Amino acid sequence: MIKPLTYQLSVFMTSSNVLPIQLIKPAFCQSLNIHRTIILSAPPGAGKSTCLPLWLLDLPNFTNKKIYLLQPRRLAVKNIANFLACQLNEKVGDTVGYRLRNDTKVSKFTRLEVMTEGVLTQIIQGDPELADVALVIFDEFHERSLQGDLAFALSREVQTVLRNDLTLIMMSATLDVEYLCNALPEAHLLKSEGRSYPVELRYDAPRDTYRWRTHAFTVINKEMLRHKGSILVFLSGTSDIHYLVERLRETAPQHVMICPLYGELSLQDQQRAIATPPEGQSKVVLATNIAETSLTIEGVNMVIDSGFEKVAIFDNASLMNKLIQKNICKASAVQRTGRAGRLMPGQCIRLFAKEDYDRRPTHSVNDIQQADLMPILIEAARWGVSSLADLPLLELPRSVIEQQAWHELKNLAILDDKLALTEHGDKVTTLPCHPRLGHMILMAQRYDKNTVILACLIAALLEERDIYKADQARFNCNIEHRLQHFTNLSNTPAPLYNRILKQTNRLAHQFNIKVSLTNLDLRKTGLLVALAFPERVAKARTLHGQYLCANGKGVVMEEQDSLASSDFIVVAQTQQSRSHISVKLASYISIEDIYDIFSDKIIDKPQVQFDVKSGRLIAQKQTMLGAIMLAQEPLIEVLDAEKTSNIWCDLIKTKGLDFLSWQNKDKDFIARWRWLNEYFPEYGMPPVSDEHLITTLGCWLVPFIGHCTTKNQLDKVDLSAALLSVLTFQQQTLLNQGAPAFYISSTGRKFPIHYASQASPTVSLPMQELYGLKVTPLIGAINGLAQQQGIPLLLELLSPAQRPIQITQDLMVFWSGSYKAVQKDMKSRYPKHYWPDDPANAKATNKTKRHIKN
Repeated sequence: MIKPLTYQLSVFMTSSNVLPIQLIKPAFCQSLNIHRTIILSAPPGAGKSTCLPLWLLDLPNFTNKKIYLLQPRRLAVKNIANFLACQLNEKVGDTVGYRLRNDTKVSKFTRLEVMTEGVLTQIIQGDPELADVALVIFDEFHERSLQGDLAFALSREVQTVLRNDLTLIMMSATLDVEYLCNALPEAHLLKSEGRSYPVELRYDAPRDTYRWRTHAFTVINKEMLRHKGSILVFLSGTSDIHYLVERLRETAPQHVMICPLYGELSLQDQQRAIATPPEGQSKVVLATNIAETSLTIEGVNMVIDSGFEKVAIFDNASLMNKLIQKNICKASAVQRTGRAGRLMPGQCIRLFAKEDYDRRPTHSVNDIQQADLMPILIEAARWGVSSLADLPLLELPRSVIEQQAWHELKNLAILDDKLALTEHGDKVTTLPCHPRLGHMILMAQRYDKNTVILACLIAALLEERDIYKADQARFNCNIEHRLQHFTNLSNTPAPLYNRILKQTNRLAHQFNIKVSLTNLDLRKTGLLVALAFPERVAKARTLHGQYLCANGKGVVMEEQDSLASSDFIVVAQTQQSRSHISVKLASYISIEDIYDIFSDKIIDKPQVQFDVKSGRLIAQKQTMLGAIMLAQEPLIEVLDAEKTSNIWCDLIKTKGLDFLSWQNKDKDFIARWRWLNEYFPEYGMPPVSDEHLITTLGCWLVPFIGHCTTKNQLDKVDLSAALLSVLTFQQQTLLNQGAPAFYISSTGRKFPIHYASQASPTVSLPMQELYGLKVTPLIGAINGLAQQQGIPLLLELLSPAQRPIQITQDLMVFWSGSYKAVQKDMKSRYPKHYWPDDPANAKATNKTKRHIKN
């Protein structure tokens, strides 16, 4: 592994004007002359984002060339661009500018451009050689977003294939350096110490983890009232922020500002949270992990860390990203703690236990293992590859997840069979939204201008958080109702309304359409949503509120929901509960619209099913969209023997062997066979367990049931004969000799042998039939084949009235022992019958004494 260059900062505390990064400037600049890939690890406060980029502008290597500085967050892009421009006493857009999706400030004089990773991907797609770019810097590289991984892979491919003079730099405070050095063996590693002040760390875990927000409020409120300085609180998401902002504003003194900070806030509100508070005031900033990196929030000298974050994880069952609250990793906890010591000595309170911290992983799972892959796969296809393995990615997703995403893009006609972009797919890439929604908007052109506007509005609506509050959404998942609600500005929070409307206009502008929210036919909502989510067209099941989707998944909505009585719906968003997938957003769709837009996917499928009421096989023609049946009608079809047999076999596999009508003789036959297999396996008889019979229905049952079209006919099939048909003549002989169905007495009479679970089968017969036998009859052993002696029968001796009088497995012991008492009793009860004094030497009989004498 490459040995890093580490510079100690023992002089830093006495020279506050010197940023730590300055101490590695000579080595860094020298490295740029030698290496094309550099890894820079520098703790928070070192100046890697706010100082280092300005050095590059003066280096001769980059004269007349552009430098791209990538940030994972939009807020950081604008703030860093503004800061760097101020250092040069210029306006943003002169030497330093920024690029965001739909928000750009650059000019012909701009040499250093700050941007998000997604913007770089689009630049590379349009200019694969990055002709006028000398250097790309990936700041906060440890965050490893999906777009960041793709942008890095494309940059690496440009560097290795097209531009060996292109320089790439990866910077972060919490890089997994060992992993990166192994993945990029040619990279040069530099390390800098950070500018940080001592931070006093303590742990304050809640007693009840389910009530952590109440505990957080108690801690924040206490510190807010006594702490001198500003406090930065890290929370998992906006709902937590709103909850605590509302409560803290009720208790905050006048000199304390309560400031939320998250990505959906307006730029003005974000800047208010970051800026230095007015003189005599302090702030409590309640932020998501947006404040972990890149941003320095003025005046903060205390951090309160909930230890949570919300991560978007793609759920294959629901086909949607879902926000999951999870524990942050150690690297994030360290990063958050460091925010308290950026400007002065500080304190950090972790709202979890030290033991909890010790158990957490060092780094988080990267997005590529848990995010929706469709957005980067369409970019990969645009780049010209049909597998992510063809790109120099630092990490690959699971193959099954990747293949599913490729398949979904094919189903939307975005890709062809060779996974290349179609003409339609090429148009989808130009729209600034998810590929599903881009496909929906393009397909809306089949109708009219207002339908395109409606599609743009639906796309913008679905990519934002729900405009309904929790109490409004509980029994109303209808997207159409939200569209009606949205058109009334007074009903929607202004920032959210503005973002949705701005995105709607942005999408419609691609088609040179001016947005008007009047005259929209909201009845087309379901049709449009179905274009984006064709596999989620769903049909109502028997139980109210339960639906089956075209992809075979079942979904559930509240019985009181306004859509719960609809025959067909299309589901846009779901949420996973413990036992089922719940509908979060959906729309009604008519059967006519389903036939209209899925005419190429709807098939007529002959289907034969067993009708329980009539007990017959009924042939029908079913009209299917995936797993859901749109219609069915009787089908006049003559069923051949093979098809009939297969239908019965499928039914038996579903319902089990008990669906067949097993007669006593059939049960006895199987019992004999199983007994012989268990106690005399050396005979090599075929298995006959329930599991084996199910899996081999085609061998033993199919030849006997091809004529059966009713359950009554099936019940009359001789199952013993069917089973016997799979045995060879030799095996049949083995079965009859080794496990005979009857015991034949000396008189020639047959008595059934009952084979139960015990080793010795039982035979019931009159005692007189056994006179003359000195040894209990044995079964099982066949001369020359068995490896053991036979097993004695368990004899149930009966009186002339067929009542049990004795059970024995050793006749000689019985004759010489308890027989005397039995003889005495039998003589008194049945004097006309023969009860010899020496039964072992008497002649077996089934007659009375009168007949014997004669």
